[in-house]
Amino acid sequence: AGGGINGRRVRLVIEDMAYDPKKAVLAAQKLLNQDRIFAMVGQMGTVTAAATMPLVLKAGLPHVFPVTPAELFFEPHHKLKFAFFTPYYDDIRTGVKYMVQTHGKQRVGVMYQDDEFGANIVKGVRDQLDAMKLPLVSQTSYKRGATDFSSQIARLKADGAELVVMSTVVRETIGAMAAARTLDWKPTFLTSQAGYSSAVAALGKEVTEGLYAGAMTPIPYAEGASPELLDWIKRYRARANQDPSFEVVVGYMLISTAARGMANAGRELTVDALVAGLEKIRDYKNIFGTPPISFTATDHLASRQSFVAQIRNGRWVSLSGFMHYKN
Repeated sequence: AGGGINGRRVRLVIEDMAYDPKKAVLAAQKLLNQDRIFAMVGQMGTVTAAATMPLVLKAGLPHVFPVTPAELFFEPHHKLKFAFFTPYYDDIRTGVKYMVQTHGKQRVGVMYQDDEFGANIVKGVRDQLDAMKLPLVSQTSYKRGATDFSSQIARLKADGAELVVMSTVVRETIGAMAAARTLDWKPTFLTSQAGYSSAVAALGKEVTEGLYAGAMTPIPYAEGASPELLDWIKRYRARANQDPSFEVVVGYMLISTAARGMANAGRELTVDALVAGLEKIRDYKNIFGTPPISFTATDHLASRQSFVAQIRNGRWVSLSGFMHYKN
């Protein structure tokens, strides 16, 4: 806006793939062949981005900041792959370590989605418990799209889990906690950043009160915001007539970080120049309060740090500073 970047106009082309890998491939083919995009930035979802990333890389274009913490988007290292979010594995290991050390939880169970997302969560939980010489007392899975979690919750209860770690998104988080409420069971629930959403607090209401989550980006609330963030919130309200959701923050943050790389690239914007421009981003602190963002020629992941938050009185409250399980 207002002149673009280094005198170049930036055109943002958006396609809706309905979170369907097949539709995502068709959308990517259109973007590559008809719209002739310069880079794929901020694609939504693990399974959809995994289906289309090979097309983007084959075309010799940068695949930048997909909206997923899955490790395949930065490992193995590839010149054209850049990832933003703390990996699920690091996020959940850090969260489990915090809950055991800070809240004394010793009997840990896990409820996971039966796919790669869930496998990352289970591995993180198991590895952290092994490091702390604690057993995993219960493990149960559910299929993607499930709406009934009564059998999984009943098993976790029967096995005596006092901390339930979940690989859940919005609907599944609320559904699992509602099932526990029906059984009059009150364990402590911890989810990954996939379940850290303003929608979980807003839609879950009293059901999700007390839920813990690992996260990388604080949800923006006007109360307590820095002057710069408050100004951004007010400008968004004026334009959209509503408060910014966490998803809005993610979209803005990813595009603005990509734009910083474009600015670093200079006026001659080639693929190599954009890659070099992104790799020049070091210790960048955005207005939203994420950990400092850095890239190098050998590391295209923005950060491995996360913090722990909890829903209190219908809002997410940060409980810790940025941490990593190795520290």
